[in-house]
Amino acid sequence: MALFAQSRTDSVLKLLDDAIKKRAQFAETKEFRIDSLKIAVNQNSDIEKSYILYTRIFEEYKKYNLDSALWVAKKKNAIARRLNNVQLQYESQMNIAEMLGKMGMYKETFDIMDRIKRSDLEKSQWSYYFHLFHSIYSLLLQNALSQQEKKHYKSIITFYKDSLLQVTDPHTLAYKLILNGKLTEQGKYAEALALMDSCYEKLGVNDIETGAIAYGISEVYGKTGKSDLQKEYLAISAAADIKRAVKSYIALQKLAVMLYKQGDLERAYAYIRCAMEDASFAKARFRMIEVSEALPIIVASYDKKMKEEKDKLFRYLVLISVLSFVLLLCIVFIYKQLQKNHAARLLVKKKNEALLLINEELKELNKKLSESDHVKETYIGYVFNLCSSYINKLEDYRLILNKKLKAKQTDEVLKMTGTSSLVTNELKEFFQNFDAVFLSIYPNFISEFNELLKSDERIVSKSGDILTPELRVFALNRLGIIDSSKIAGFLHYSPQTVYNYTLKIKNKLAVPKEVFSERIQQIGR
Repeated sequence: MALFAQSRTDSVLKLLDDAIKKRAQFAETKEFRIDSLKIAVNQNSDIEKSYILYTRIFEEYKKYNLDSALWVAKKKNAIARRLNNVQLQYESQMNIAEMLGKMGMYKETFDIMDRIKRSDLEKSQWSYYFHLFHSIYSLLLQNALSQQEKKHYKSIITFYKDSLLQVTDPHTLAYKLILNGKLTEQGKYAEALALMDSCYEKLGVNDIETGAIAYGISEVYGKTGKSDLQKEYLAISAAADIKRAVKSYIALQKLAVMLYKQGDLERAYAYIRCAMEDASFAKARFRMIEVSEALPIIVASYDKKMKEEKDKLFRYLVLISVLSFVLLLCIVFIYKQLQKNHAARLLVKKKNEALLLINEELKELNKKLSESDHVKETYIGYVFNLCSSYINKLEDYRLILNKKLKAKQTDEVLKMTGTSSLVTNELKEFFQNFDAVFLSIYPNFISEFNELLKSDERIVSKSGDILTPELRVFALNRLGIIDSSKIAGFLHYSPQTVYNYTLKIKNKLAVPKEVFSERIQQIGR
């Protein structure tokens, strides 16, 4: 329950803070209404209507700017004299007395009031008459120093309060506010609170009487020691005064003192400054005196708190500076370490890239070695078979020659050894064996080689040959034999023939000549 009450009080204080921030807007609205009334007065030629308009202007000014209100009251009095209306003269004189009283000019106030006889007033004016005396003696009570003076003023205030209750309509709010003061003086707090609560419940949104009723409730709670509720209703009253652009008030000042005593110096300082500014604007000298009593104490405490906060802030600033310096050193150290780590990562990355390159090269080398081993194994077997075949053929040839020589068939021997058909036949067989072995290793050689040539220049093997002479040259290139003289010796061609074949093929290329040799080596992979 206490937490709920505290939360509600905090909410009301926040609303009051917002209202104080918007004081200029509320004052602007008030000035607009006053200016509208002044324009109406200037445009009016009816003196009686002018008096009514000045009365409305007086009501706008009397809690907003006392000097202006006093000027308007004197203007009303001048019009009343012109109208030769005694009752209006009394009313305007009481207006003047009210303003002088609020300005602290008590002698001048009593001089005016003493010249007015209650018996000469209409009954409707009695309430205002008694109210002025009640207000003046209430102000005197606040400024009284001795207990004897206070006792005297209290008895007079009680008299005028009783007089007000007798002449005021019991159904009006004014009567209930006076009765609340009476019940509070008598210590009948429950009755006073019930009376004020019933009035407060009947209020509408932005009701002009909110401030007065809320202040009456706060007075009762103050007497009963319920400071949180007193503070809440003082805040409500102060907010209502601010919104109505009232500049001469008591609620905000009392609230500031309460908050100061409770340790809320920031709000207390803001509220007491606001109260002083508004009292100064309104020319409410008695309010300025009241505020000036609390202002130095609150300001001194606030300044002390601010100094302590500044000292604490300075200490925090020094600590933060030291920590920032340490943090900066850490950042520099970390930055350097990161640079080292970055350099190390770059080095590792380069090493990894080099290793990957070496690995790729090793893979390529292994692939080449594997391919080379396969070629070697194939061709070694082929060579052994070829050599064995040639040995057998030589043996058969020897036996034939020996037999013919024994038979003295010399002409036959000369005929056999005098022709080149043997070499031609053997060379043809050799090429066929080479082609067969090569294509067993690279079965797609012809088709892949043709892809390197223009579509209309591709090579088609002749009937009976597996590889053409040109293809055989580049087949040896694929096996790693690139020397033209070696190729010529191997194929029994002249070097010029090998050159011509090579030039002929290069003129038919579909790929750049620079990559041709590399593409040859990629065939079959």
